[in-house]
Amino acid sequence: MKKKITNNNIKWIDVINPNKDTIDFLKKDFEICPSILKEYVPKIKRPKVETYNKYLFIVIHFPIFNKKLRKTTSTELDIILFKNTLITSHSGLLPELKKIFEKCNSNEQVKNYYLKNSAVELTFKILDKLIDTRMPMLDHVDDRINDIDEGIFNGDEKKMVSEIAIVKHDIISFRRTIKPQRMILESLSRNIYKITDENLTRLSAEVIGSNIKVWNTLENHKEMIEALEHTNESLLSYKLNDTMKILTAFSVIMLPLSLMANVFGMNITNGMPFESQPLGFWTVLFMMIVVTSFSFIFFKYKKWL
Repeated sequence: MKKKITNNNIKWIDVINPNKDTIDFLKKDFEICPSILKEYVPKIKRPKVETYNKYLFIVIHFPIFNKKLRKTTSTELDIILFKNTLITSHSGLLPELKKIFEKCNSNEQVKNYYLKNSAVELTFKILDKLIDTRMPMLDHVDDRINDIDEGIFNGDEKKMVSEIAIVKHDIISFRRTIKPQRMILESLSRNIYKITDENLTRLSAEVIGSNIKVWNTLENHKEMIEALEHTNESLLSYKLNDTMKILTAFSVIMLPLSLMANVFGMNITNGMPFESQPLGFWTVLFMMIVVTSFSFIFFKYKKWL
């Protein structure tokens, strides 16, 4: 699907789910390099900026959150940038880009803001907006970190193990997508002079600054979840050690009782005391209680219990 907006001699063409017809359109109307057309439809895993005579080809990725699967993945945005023409191509997983396009299409004031001087300026404004809209995703991660923090200190350490793993996976996926963005944005800033003589230093600095803000927030979340993971593991280890200490003490207390029961239960003639006494069983039981009590008092005295 292909949509187009024109204003002040600036053209923005947005392509959703590009196909063979899209490639034919780009080849015929814009004479795009065959090497770009060859890799235009399949997903390109490596972000990049390539310079050509009249345009730039940019591949950049953005993190997206899948609520159903509870995990963060990434989506690709391909940009072919002329001085006065911007061609964006994506799979439709960037609702923020769709909103910008629809607002430009329906609101004259918004259109005049975005499509004002050149397609290069339009590109920077779109990228800045898309990067800024990653912050609510990080706020969602922050809320989950706070929930984990409460869960750990409310005694749900075991449950928090899986929650920590999910959040760590989100942060790792987010970092893997965001980290190359700064390199792409800086490369774009260095190469725009090849297609325009505008001074867009301030605008490009704002976009790079937005990326840095997202990255710093992400780094903070990474440190927090790692600290919480360490705390959770410490509490689990402490509880496990405490349980093992009690079980070990119980086993040691029961050991002499088992020994006594085995000794007095030996089936030999005239070998065991109390064998012919009517209260022999109760005597042995009393001895076991005394040994158990002595062992328990000794363990408490040594503070092993």
